[in-house]
Amino acid sequence: GGNTPQTPEEKKDTLTKAMDQWIKGMMVATKGLVVAWDAVNEAISGVDGDGDGWYDLQSAENGDPSANFYWQDYLGAEDYVRIVVNKAREHYAGTAPLKLFINDYNLESDWDDNKKLKSLIHWIEVWEADGVTNIDGIGTQMHVSFHGNAETQAAQEAAIINMFELMAETGKLVKISELDMGYVDASGTTLTTGQVTEEQQKQMAGFCKFIISNYLNIIPEAQQYGITQWCLTDAPKTSGWRADEPVGIWTQGYQRKHIYASFAEALAGE
Repeated sequence: GGNTPQTPEEKKDTLTKAMDQWIKGMMVATKGLVVAWDAVNEAISGVDGDGDGWYDLQSAENGDPSANFYWQDYLGAEDYVRIVVNKAREHYAGTAPLKLFINDYNLESDWDDNKKLKSLIHWIEVWEADGVTNIDGIGTQMHVSFHGNAETQAAQEAAIINMFELMAETGKLVKISELDMGYVDASGTTLTTGQVTEEQQKQMAGFCKFIISNYLNIIPEAQQYGITQWCLTDAPKTSGWRADEPVGIWTQGYQRKHIYASFAEALAGE
């Protein structure tokens, strides 16, 4: 149709300009009032396509290009995050120190010995190897479930401790960025809110206290950036996220649950 496709170098240049424009617009719009950002979200795949021992970045090759656009396919696996981080620092207009995080899910994975977190730490080292790029912290989403199968639950708890220990060793800031919890019974069935018994609610509360207490005990205070509860209330049946699951610290009618008390007690060190 008379169009000349751009070369890979031209595509990278065009998309870098687009990224720069978007980041600059965000920084101007927030006027320095937002001091912490998830600079890049969910960058790590669960696939080691090249066999180097680390999970690759999300890409059209290992993802779903019909539904997603993968910046790293055009900007490069090493430059992709470097561009985002450095453009954010260039255009930041605040006076308080800017904190930039890499946020991801399944960092507490017990089925692969926390390989996704280990891969993320590896990639952060790669991105920072230019001597210019600096990533301040790691966000772990922690969309978890209490498991009625005792062996599964024990493995999950061990992996969570390992996750916090690995994060602490990086010296980076650490935040729990999207904490919520469901319940999976001993047969492997995910329970709805109405199916969860009071005793199971108490088990969830104990697991919540376990997570927060270990965060506070393992992550050095200087590296603790905070905890964000993802769902205030249990999810309605029409929810697009964990529909009809007991993921909140309040009921849908805003009654405090057992997990509310355990959350408060853990933060108080009780």
